[in-house]
Amino acid sequence: MVRLPTNAQLKHQLPLLLYGYERRIKKAKQMNTQNLTIQELVPLIHQWAKEREIYEQLTPFDELLKTHEEVGELIKACYDNDRPAIQDAIGDVMVTLINYCYFKEVDFIPIIRKSLERPNTTRVSLWFIALQVNRTLNSLIFDEAKSNIYDALEYISFTVCYILRPLNSIALLEDSTLEECLNIAYNEIKNRTGRIINRKFVKDE
Repeated sequence: MVRLPTNAQLKHQLPLLLYGYERRIKKAKQMNTQNLTIQELVPLIHQWAKEREIYEQLTPFDELLKTHEEVGELIKACYDNDRPAIQDAIGDVMVTLINYCYFKEVDFIPIIRKSLERPNTTRVSLWFIALQVNRTLNSLIFDEAKSNIYDALEYISFTVCYILRPLNSIALLEDSTLEECLNIAYNEIKNRTGRIINRKFVKDE
């Protein structure tokens, strides 16, 4: 004789069944997601920004302010030791830096290659590394606001590289890569629509 589960047993098991189902769906989506190289992702991000008129309606300073916002989220994610949020934030910071470099007519690819050299994976607090990112970014924001960037190509390349290097350290310490994080960010935004409101891209609900 087959014994059917009681209502109480079903009530207890249902959340576990749903959790397992959601994990399988998430894993299937990840398997169906194409992993692109950073060299492939950069022009796709440029095209995404053009289609949403980011380069037409915003400025380099606006993009650095958005970068600052994303770095704030990275600091919080590192402080909370939230790996998925860390990956999301790293990817989002990279997207805004790619857009900033486009504004300034600086090639992002050589910068990212340089930043991956001699990675530092010394185990320290992740949020401390994220604060280092913030410190370097604040210097760039200040100089951009003051129009104090004279040797633009050299200065921007150097500074963006010194933002990306600690981002790479954080990614590696979390058993991830900048490429993986950028894929996550791009897959999140690629179908996103929205409008420019008050000098900021606001996604549609």
